[in-house]
Amino acid sequence: MPAIFHALLPVILMVSCGYLAGKMRWVSDQGLKDISKLVFNLLGPALLFRTLSKVQLAELDLSPVMMYHSLTLAWFTLWVFVYGLTQRGCMRALAGTYSNAVMIGIPLVSLAYGPQGLVYILTLVSVHALIILTYATVLFEWAGARDSHKAHGGEQQSMQTTAWKAAKAAVLHPVSLPAFAGLLFAQTGFQLPELIDKPLDWLGKAFAPMALIMAGIQLHQVLGKGLPWRSSGQGVYRANWREVTHMVVLKNLLHPLLILAGGWVLDLPALPFTVMLVTACMPVGINSFLFATRYQVAEAEVSLSLSLSVVFALVTVPLMLALQHVVIG
Repeated sequence: MPAIFHALLPVILMVSCGYLAGKMRWVSDQGLKDISKLVFNLLGPALLFRTLSKVQLAELDLSPVMMYHSLTLAWFTLWVFVYGLTQRGCMRALAGTYSNAVMIGIPLVSLAYGPQGLVYILTLVSVHALIILTYATVLFEWAGARDSHKAHGGEQQSMQTTAWKAAKAAVLHPVSLPAFAGLLFAQTGFQLPELIDKPLDWLGKAFAPMALIMAGIQLHQVLGKGLPWRSSGQGVYRANWREVTHMVVLKNLLHPLLILAGGWVLDLPALPFTVMLVTACMPVGINSFLFATRYQVAEAEVSLSLSLSVVFALVTVPLMLALQHVVIG
């Protein structure tokens, strides 16, 4: 239990710092948009490229990881169909399935399970963004192309045209492009020269705090308009708390239960099973918020769900580990 607090409390503190910055009006609305562009187009790609540039696929034990990602992708796809193939539906499904594996998962597993556990979560993290975020990007771009065509009238464009536009946008996306490039570079066997590696390291380390502060600023902008049961001078509060509740329940409770069932059916060894389960228990990933700001959809809801899911993880992580102990005996 102390390890959980060690991993989650710094995240709560960083989001609180962002909330304070928003309350003090140190960042304007336009400034928040500019920070979002900086984080999404510079810091995030640097982190993704550098992380994946060191991954040798031949050396990884991928069986627990592939179980995790297969079930997660199926889960994500299911909820996209439930909510509808729109960018808002994709956003709700992504927030309910994409874990904060880097900022919270890695420190938590390192503290609780040592170097052996760290190997498994680093293996998962090495392909986490590449698989899930690339797939999410394709769906977001596909949904955006469909929505844009409908908004401008005319006949529905062919599936091939929509797929081509979505695939092109996904490949050139600031998430998938550096991830693919980093993974391809790793397979060459070369190492990044220190002159390049060091600046990428600095940029990557800036990603987590900047993204969390940005989420806190957004959270203040949301809550500053009034609580959900009150009205403000600008009208009724706009955040959809039903959607927020769905995202938190999907991420903190149902997604971990899915991975728990998968690990039990496949009879995974105890340690990798536990690491996969803990990763699934992690709160809403910050990349979900970055997707929300990039596509300007459900920003308020994702900001709230990110903050609330961190708090609920303090309860759901030990709960899921207790259920695992019961299941595996």
